[in-house]
Amino acid sequence: MTPFAWAGPPYVTDDPETPEWHGWEINIPFTSERTKDKWAVQMPLFDINYGFRRNVQLKVEFPLLYVHPIGDGHQFGPGDTLVGIKWRFLEEEATRPQLAFYPQVILPTGDSKRGLGDGKPSYLIPLVGQKSWNKWTLYGNLGYTVQTTKGNRNFWYSGVVINRDISERLKLGVELFGNSKKEADGHSDVAFNVGGELKLTDRYRLLFSAGRSFREGPSFAAYFGLQIILKGLSKGGQQNGKVQSEKN
Repeated sequence: MTPFAWAGPPYVTDDPETPEWHGWEINIPFTSERTKDKWAVQMPLFDINYGFRRNVQLKVEFPLLYVHPIGDGHQFGPGDTLVGIKWRFLEEEATRPQLAFYPQVILPTGDSKRGLGDGKPSYLIPLVGQKSWNKWTLYGNLGYTVQTTKGNRNFWYSGVVINRDISERLKLGVELFGNSKKEADGHSDVAFNVGGELKLTDRYRLLFSAGRSFREGPSFAAYFGLQIILKGLSKGGQQNGKVQSEKN
């Protein structure tokens, strides 16, 4: 795995929003991360999200990973696969935020002997919230990760993002996030990103961010990708002018 997990494109911190009912959100970015001992590039990452219910999202994410350890050869191939389900159980109102529960599992599909995966599964258990006002949106998460790979340890993580609508097409934001130590001989970490979203059409958006860790993580990390939004059903059950019923 790479040090950063881009949970809420183009950031590490996720939000509680879900795709429309039977709609899709597909993110196809290239990411680059440089640490003290390696350079890792997801080229690309496939991040596929489906609106299973009006407030439930199904997710699968898998990369083609290029890893180049400092002073050694490089490796290229599939990385570990993440699957998850997001349930938004509280809707935003004037006096309260949105809240969602978002359990995820990282499956060891990458070859750990070649540095393309962890070799054993990990389990993420976050709570995610969001509140908006005027042109501003603030969201964040608090979670716990269970790691089963030898030498790694379970850890807490948290993050917060504030976004501002610059125009009808452009959003810009700043992210601050961190975690307790992930390895027995490691340290806790704090990192940041700056980024945004440029709306090209109703279907296509460009997502971008860059940042770095202050301690344990990447000395530089960047995300640049295309987001594809495929509309789902409206509240009246219509899609592309046709009435459809929910599939159970």
